Amino acid sequence: MKLIKVDFYLDWPVSIEVINLRKYVMKNLMKKGEVIRWSIIDIQNSKDSFDTKKLRIHAVLAN
Repeated sequence: MKLIKVDFYLDWPVSIEVINLRKYVMKNLMKKGEVIRWSIIDIQNSKDSFDTKKLRIHAVLAN
């Protein structure tokens, strides 16, 4: 098993409510590999779209 650290930005659309945010993040992370752990380390307002926020995600994945 190989562990990989990833650090990336993920758009958080207005249509995703806070209660569903965990599912949304997990769905996007599972595309990259098996999720060991993850965290949101920053939230920023997006400059280029309406009310969309950017989440900075740090995760450890297994392949």
